Amino acid sequence: MPPPEPARAGPATERSDLCDHIMVFADTLDASHCQRLIDGFEASAELELRQREHGYSFAQLDITQHWPDEGELLRSVFLKHFNIYRRERGTRFWPANFALEHIRLKRYLPNGRDAFLPHVDVVDQLSARRFMTGMIYLNTPDGGETIFPDLQLSIAPVRGALLAFPPLWLFPHAGLPTKTAPKYIAHTYLCYGA
Repeated sequence: MPPPEPARAGPATERSDLCDHIMVFADTLDASHCQRLIDGFEASAELELRQREHGYSFAQLDITQHWPDEGELLRSVFLKHFNIYRRERGTRFWPANFALEHIRLKRYLPNGRDAFLPHVDVVDQLSARRFMTGMIYLNTPDGGETIFPDLQLSIAPVRGALLAFPPLWLFPHAGLPTKTAPKYIAHTYLCYGA
């Protein structure tokens, strides 16, 4: 007797199933905490400009390195919501040992250049440790959406909201330019541990 044919899902089902793995958690940081992070970022002398032609342009600050106390506060927020994600998505094979990459604050200016073109977050052996992406929007700019073009999904940045999703090839995404004000995010990855 031949094995049964595998079930084939149509495009709408595939899109829906993948979209289920993209979650937004509202109000993970209050407005004053978000503003404190933005003000500290703007006052910092440790900013690093990151640019790659036809790729991305933004400024960032490694908060884990430069602000360890604040890094610990944000670490607890990310871990809390990654654990909610794990419970709600029923991920049976979530790794027992994991760690966060350094948490970075990023700023995208409305200058016609700052954005992050479509990409995935796992692109080589070093980044293959990542199994979840997390970002907290620190403000609500005009524009600056995070889009998932293959899924026809757009997430508008809202102050305090945390976006979580797998960083893999099934989830190409982009950060669109803002229109009138900078966009600020706190960003990290959940990685396989030793």
